[in-house]
Amino acid sequence: MEDIELGGPDLIEAREFPILKTFIDPTIILVSSKFDDTVLEKLDPERRNMGDGDSAVYGMPALRSARPVSEFSYDSARSRLVNLKLGHEDGPRITFMTPGDLTAESSEDCMAGDGAVESRQGQLLRLAGWIDVDSRVTVGCAGAVLAYIHRKRAATFLPGDVAAQTMHRISTIEMFTLAGSMFVNADTLLSLQIIQSESHPHSHNQGPAKANSGSKEGLSVYGLFHTLARTPQGKLLLRQYFLRPSTNSEVINERLDSISFLLRTENTEQMDTLVKNLSSIKNMRTVMINLRKGINGNGPSQRCPSNSIWAGIRLFAYHALQIKDCFQGVIGGDWLVIRNKVMEHFHGIQLAEVGKSITEIIDFELSRDNCRNVVRQGVDHDLDELKRTYEGLESLLVQVAQHVAQSVPEELDANINVVFFPQIGFLIAIPQDPITGHGIFEGPEDAPWEKVFTTEEFAYYKNENVIEMDSYFGDIYERICDREIEIIHELAEKILQYEDLLTSASDICAEIDCIMALAQGARNHNLVRPRLTESNILDIRGGRHILQEKVVPNFIPNDTLLAGGEGESANDQQEISSVGPQYRTEDGSVVPSMILVTGPNFSGKSVYLKQVAIIVFMAHVGSFVPATRADIGLTDKIMTRVATRESVSRNQSAFMIDLQQISVALNLATNRSLLIIDEFGKGTDSHDGAGLAAGVFNHLLERGDQCPKILGATHFHEIFESGFLLPHERLAFGHFEVRVDPQSQQIDEQLTYLYNYKQGRSNNSYGTVCAALNGIPSDITNRAEKLVLLAARGEDLVAACAVLSESETKDLEEAEDIAKAFFTMQVSDDPKESLKELLGIK
Repeated sequence: MEDIELGGPDLIEAREFPILKTFIDPTIILVSSKFDDTVLEKLDPERRNMGDGDSAVYGMPALRSARPVSEFSYDSARSRLVNLKLGHEDGPRITFMTPGDLTAESSEDCMAGDGAVESRQGQLLRLAGWIDVDSRVTVGCAGAVLAYIHRKRAATFLPGDVAAQTMHRISTIEMFTLAGSMFVNADTLLSLQIIQSESHPHSHNQGPAKANSGSKEGLSVYGLFHTLARTPQGKLLLRQYFLRPSTNSEVINERLDSISFLLRTENTEQMDTLVKNLSSIKNMRTVMINLRKGINGNGPSQRCPSNSIWAGIRLFAYHALQIKDCFQGVIGGDWLVIRNKVMEHFHGIQLAEVGKSITEIIDFELSRDNCRNVVRQGVDHDLDELKRTYEGLESLLVQVAQHVAQSVPEELDANINVVFFPQIGFLIAIPQDPITGHGIFEGPEDAPWEKVFTTEEFAYYKNENVIEMDSYFGDIYERICDREIEIIHELAEKILQYEDLLTSASDICAEIDCIMALAQGARNHNLVRPRLTESNILDIRGGRHILQEKVVPNFIPNDTLLAGGEGESANDQQEISSVGPQYRTEDGSVVPSMILVTGPNFSGKSVYLKQVAIIVFMAHVGSFVPATRADIGLTDKIMTRVATRESVSRNQSAFMIDLQQISVALNLATNRSLLIIDEFGKGTDSHDGAGLAAGVFNHLLERGDQCPKILGATHFHEIFESGFLLPHERLAFGHFEVRVDPQSQQIDEQLTYLYNYKQGRSNNSYGTVCAALNGIPSDITNRAEKLVLLAARGEDLVAACAVLSESETKDLEEAEDIAKAFFTMQVSDDPKESLKELLGIK
């Protein structure tokens, strides 16, 4: 499987998504020795190791083995996968060699099955056609599995045993996704602009700190919705929705039902109330983690949870009760799943107890002024007495200062003060003598004062009076703080008893926030509810590209009708829309499984392909879609060959990356997949590209009942004209209308794009007109038009290009005349004058 973004320990036992352990049903779990305890608890609550005698009786049925971190290394794992040499019977017949491929250590490993040498680069290219080698975490885990299998084989069989070659052998590798989740790889997310980050324009958000990612969400489908989410946990969950769309119809319809209900006119007030309350809610999972750190920490700064933690918990309890009251006041929403979750998990009495406990103990106003947690008066009698004593110290210190001043000679005219410092106690402050660096008076000779420290202006001393005060009052401020910490600690332990309640309510608030964001997005962007069906069909009326329509004055909606193969299950044939072996329209014609769009550049082909995929994607997220009506069959994968992710770190050409994208799509596609293929083959020779494109399209059509839904665009008209792609009942063509006015003198008026999808094939690309519109000089476009006409008539372009122009012919004629005159010239005594006469130079 691909690396899961935003994946963590909760994914193993996720509430919203399938449980990873249940889906895989493992017999042994290999974990890194550096795994966090939280992950180990999720994997194995009993914390059993291999070799425990009760492993088959207690706990989960899978053993757990901690392996060294080196076994999860990406580079070593990739080498193990390459050395499997899977699929060698299918090629390659061409070997890619790079310097250093053949070394003494690797020459034997690089030998293919037929004795030919296959380079490591060729092996990596082959592997990239099977799996996503950019998923570093997943590839590393695969390497750990291969190392375990190798150890298992070595422990089971003796060296040289022939039977060991067939046991514990890997025959194939394939990608998979979690049950109930759509397979969407990084190429698809990039090509469809589902999630797209861009550099943050503010310099303060471009630093190396963990809080500064240096980027922000750009123009993307997710970007239209994530600003509408109000809570941090809601934003995180919404991103997970878009990274892992669901294929569970119940989950999707639950979200759609909630969005439909909230969009009713009579529920506008409830929506505004929910948005207002969600805006003040924090993520309780993070808050509770910080609360535990506060009561478990060893450092002095961690002895007491911060004031913001208590304020966050109190606000959450209050707004959670407000949200519950809002759902209770909704009329006709008793059937909503999200409402039932709120009613079940938002325990009003317990939430009220949480808020009441915090409010009765913590004085938030004084806490803010003192920058620490301050306990309210009346909570603890001893603490109140200590605070009253501490507050009365000021008058006592004045009296003590007056008493001490009586022992100071009057001629010194000293300003005597008695002060209190926490942890130091009571001190006498007397002005400092700048010459000696001591106080101007240090007590009587028979009882000198003890100097503690000095500042620039004062010296601080202790005498019998302040020492007596130290023994009587002690470090009263520290006693107050210690007692408050004890009370706050008791409060924290009490609140932690409600941790499950708070975290579950916080998770439900995240779901509510996501649904609210999707509902607001549906209202803002004029979206409609799709109808999810078990039929393997896409019937979209008035579909729009949700991003493209934001950047153009007017957008022309278009329809789409596609049907995938019936597959091996007969359940797909129970719908009325499928009659016989294929899905058919009302007039009896077969609904195509593949639509190839042709026509001019800039006519809207790529936008059309992407808009269909985005509509299908959004429907599986549980969102409304940009269309007037949409019937969406459940789709297990969306794979694209649209954009090429080039990088200097990838030792591959752009066309090689395109081939890998197609290879992965062909290997993974099922009859319920959607493939978007935009101008495949354009990165190489036109003849090779046309042949590859025709081969891919033919292969997909020949799958029959296993044929996926395919939308493609191509400019290789020769594959149709030359019969490389024969007519097929599952194949249909489409194009976008353009209006041509050859009489117009203005280039930008010669071709008018209508962006209206029509059935049938268009053979005109109007590439020269597009070039002229984009500023290519007219002499280049005129020459190109002549060559296009010659190629269309089947004439020899080499001979045509060898024909000289008039200016070139004239120059050659002049040169020929000069050469003839040179041979007949009578050279005089002055050759220089003879040449000037010949060339006509005066």
